[in-house]
Amino acid sequence: MKYSLSKLIPFGIGIAVATITYASVGWWGFWLVFPWIGGWITIGNFLAARKKGKKKDIGRRVSILAASPIFLVFLGVIQHENLQLEETVFYLYAGVFSRVLIHYAIAKIFGPLIWGRGFCGWACWTAAILDWLPIKGNKPIAKGYTWLRYPVLAASLLLPWAFIQTGYNYTTLHIDERLGKFDQLIWFLVGNALYYIVAIALSFVFKKKRAFCKIACPVSLVMTPTTALARLKRRPSGEECNGCEACNKQCPMDVDVMTPIMNGKPVTSTECIYCGICKHVCPTNAIK
Repeated sequence: MKYSLSKLIPFGIGIAVATITYASVGWWGFWLVFPWIGGWITIGNFLAARKKGKKKDIGRRVSILAASPIFLVFLGVIQHENLQLEETVFYLYAGVFSRVLIHYAIAKIFGPLIWGRGFCGWACWTAAILDWLPIKGNKPIAKGYTWLRYPVLAASLLLPWAFIQTGYNYTTLHIDERLGKFDQLIWFLVGNALYYIVAIALSFVFKKKRAFCKIACPVSLVMTPTTALARLKRRPSGEECNGCEACNKQCPMDVDVMTPIMNGKPVTSTECIYCGICKHVCPTNAIK
C-alpha cells in the first residue's frame, strides 16, 4: 500500500504546481497542463509495476508519449504557445513576461533542483517520439560529438537577437491578441518540425534513440547547472553490485552508473534523465 501511494506523488505535484501558478497568474490552462503531466507520470509508474526488467520502461514510454499532446496540441496548436528555447530567449531579450517563461522556470531551471533532468526522461515532447523509434541498438555517442550542443546553444541564443537587430517586430506580433498570435504558431510549427527531423535522423544515423539529446539538444546544457544540485539521484540500494555493467550498457544517455553505485555513491552525472532503466535491468537490485 505504501509503495502504491508513492506512485501518486507526481499527480500530487501536478496539482500543487497548478494551484501555485494559477494563483500567481490566473490562467485556467494551468489546471489542465500540470495535472495532465503529473497524472500520466503516475499512470506510467503503475504500468511499470506490472512488468519486470527492462520491460518496466513501457510505463515511462507511455507516460512521455501521452504527455506530449498537452505541449503540442493544447499549448502549441490551440493556444499558440511556443515553448522552445528560442522563444523563451526572445521574450527575455524583449523584456516581455509570458507563460513560456513560467514553463522554463518550472521544467528546466528550478525544477531540476529537485528532479534533475526528469523532464527529459518523462515529459519532453521531442523525446516522446524518439523513445518509440524501431531502433534496437544503443551505441555510445563519442564525446567529440557531444560538444556540438554548444554551437547549437549559441545559435539558439543568437537567433532571437538577430531578429531584433533586423527590426522584425516579433514581440508585438506575439503579444497582439488581435492577430491570434498567428506568428507564434508559425514559429512553433516550423521550429518543432526542424527539431523532429534532425532528432529522428540522428537516431538512425547513430543507431541510438537519444542521439539528438547527446549531440544537438541545447536545452540539456541549460539544465546542467541546476541538475548538478538535484535532490533526486539514482543511489545504491544496499545490495552488492556484481560489476556486470548492464546498467551502463542500457543507459540511453551513456551515463556511467556502475562506478558510483559499486563505490556506494549516488549517480551525479548531469546527463542522467532519471528514466530508471538502469534500476530495471540491474540483476542484483543494487540501484534504487
